[in-house]
Amino acid sequence: MNVGLVTLGCSKNQVDSEMLLGIFKKNNFNIVSNVEQADIIVVNTCGFIKSAKEEAIDTILEMADYKVNGKCKALIVTGCLAKRYKKDILETMPEVDLCIGVDEYPNIEKILSEFLSQEFLGKGLEFCDRIISTNFPSCYIRISDGCDNKCSYCAIPLIRGKFKSRKIEDILEEVENLAEQGFKEFCVISQDTTKYGKDIYGELKLATLLNKMSKINGVKWIRVLYMYPFEITDELIEEFKTNDKLCKYFDIPIQHLSNKILKSMNRYDTKEIIYEKIEKIKSKIPNAIIRTTVMTGFPGETKKDYELLRDGVLELKFDRLGAFAYSKEEDTKAYEMKSQVSEKIKHERLKDIFDIQKSISYELNLSKIGSTYEVLVEGITDDEQYFSCRSYMEAPDVDGRIYIKIDKESSSKLIIGEFAKVEIIGADDYDLYAKVI
Repeated sequence: MNVGLVTLGCSKNQVDSEMLLGIFKKNNFNIVSNVEQADIIVVNTCGFIKSAKEEAIDTILEMADYKVNGKCKALIVTGCLAKRYKKDILETMPEVDLCIGVDEYPNIEKILSEFLSQEFLGKGLEFCDRIISTNFPSCYIRISDGCDNKCSYCAIPLIRGKFKSRKIEDILEEVENLAEQGFKEFCVISQDTTKYGKDIYGELKLATLLNKMSKINGVKWIRVLYMYPFEITDELIEEFKTNDKLCKYFDIPIQHLSNKILKSMNRYDTKEIIYEKIEKIKSKIPNAIIRTTVMTGFPGETKKDYELLRDGVLELKFDRLGAFAYSKEEDTKAYEMKSQVSEKIKHERLKDIFDIQKSISYELNLSKIGSTYEVLVEGITDDEQYFSCRSYMEAPDVDGRIYIKIDKESSSKLIIGEFAKVEIIGADDYDLYAKVI
């Protein structure tokens, strides 16, 4: 039978999808990219915030149409939404035949075997057997699951459970396996990468892991995402500074710059810690790219609190910034908090942050004109006018791109999936334009 899988949500969920596809492949199912050809459709859902849940429900209903009107015989829902709202999904969406939450993943082969009346062989979800779905030669490496931080607005600990690191040797085996297949960029992910190793080794081990990864033949770039400020140690900064394979790219979600709001969010950071870490990174690694995420409209956020965030964004001039309005999530501490901010004010502040960052991003991009960078050629734009590339400064999925006009010279020098040297010749708000050197 043909299996088609739709992945929603974050890159950590994408790794689950890749392992799930690996299970189907091991058990002689055909993997198809077009759901219209699928006998079985799997929707791997996100359940993090309201918009993600709405997207998941819309996608499930869209896939249900293929079951009613097309070839599909079975619709399976997996992931975070399936864990949080399994009963509701099965009761309100009769088109869904099977619902498997993330907490059931250790028994997923048994569940699938019973549902499909077919014996499944294997050990369940295996990192080394996954089918990579990212643009070659980039891939994600998930080093842990779950979270212990208990931020008052976040449902992840309720869905994914306690923080649990993978063993260093298991991660290195996965990286070696992928490097042998030709993968070159390894994006290290977790709910909290900086906490890696504390639960199983008794101390923070991210710097050690990154150092060992960099010694594997074939590894060219290592990119680390989701680092918490208070856990960024001097040892980790030094590893970034001295390790040539580590992209000088710091993804540090700060959420806010009002100490009152940070405390209410149950964040361990303060404005002072955030400033201290960013200033230390910039002083030690002048070419470091710093990305952050902030939230507007958290319960109790006054105009003064927002101005602290706004002023901080203007002062710190983050190279990359993502922002979202606070979303009320059931069973979280913030859900019951008083002084909820109106949707209107949340989104006015969100738009203001985006407008500020747009100007900062354009200013920083203009400063790069004339500079040279090594880029990974990812593909060709839909209009077939440009090569789409990334340097160490751009992470997959979330950042802008470096575009090179397709002409005789670039076509003769650029190969998709390979690296090249380029010079920046133009800039707009979020993207750069370059020529081949």
